[in-house]
Amino acid sequence: MNETEQEIVKYLKNHPHFFDRHLELLDTLQIPHQQKGTLSLVEMQLERQRAKIKELERELAVFEGLAHQNQDIFLGLMPLQQQLSHTEHFLDGVRKINDWARQYDLQQAKILLFQDHWIKTDEVPEQYWVDRKAFEIIRLERMGLKNIYLGELSGKEKSLLFLPEELPIGSLACCLLGTSSNRHHASALLLFTSRDAAQFYQGQNTAFLKHLIDIVDLHLHRWLMNREKV
Repeated sequence: MNETEQEIVKYLKNHPHFFDRHLELLDTLQIPHQQKGTLSLVEMQLERQRAKIKELERELAVFEGLAHQNQDIFLGLMPLQQQLSHTEHFLDGVRKINDWARQYDLQQAKILLFQDHWIKTDEVPEQYWVDRKAFEIIRLERMGLKNIYLGELSGKEKSLLFLPEELPIGSLACCLLGTSSNRHHASALLLFTSRDAAQFYQGQNTAFLKHLIDIVDLHLHRWLMNREKV
């Protein structure tokens, strides 16, 4: 937000009854909406509430299916799910995923957003963005038609995905997010790294990771609601 926007936000927070005194603004102020043209403040609030309800319904469906399919995976992921459900912002979500991964003796967990999929915001620092065209080289070489790659990367490949202070890395799990709605246009990368070169390897069972991807996918769209370009 720029300085003017910050002043507006500060004023509204300090004067919570502003709209009570100016009820006509609730209907007359128009907010651009990608699908519906423009919405009033009340309509926008209802739209956001409906979107949150849909996300919760999807979340419950994923976990109900997981509970029936594999109880061990369900119990392993439940603590993380509970934490993410109470998280409202992208950076807090990434931090909790990273803390959870470290409990399993992993080096790091992080999410990188594809620049062409999301509307950039100051709330998400530059190191959490990745260029799709640059990553395409890694995808074609390492992943092919799969959504998950387990193993090692070259130094050049690592430099695209990680900061110098995040190195060295022995092996990693690289997972595409957002492919359930568009298999050929992922929205982000979910990365887990280990200093042990033998931690992640080709042929490893990916059932746990696949369910983890579903969970993170749900919350990612909630954290970045209304910021998708496509």
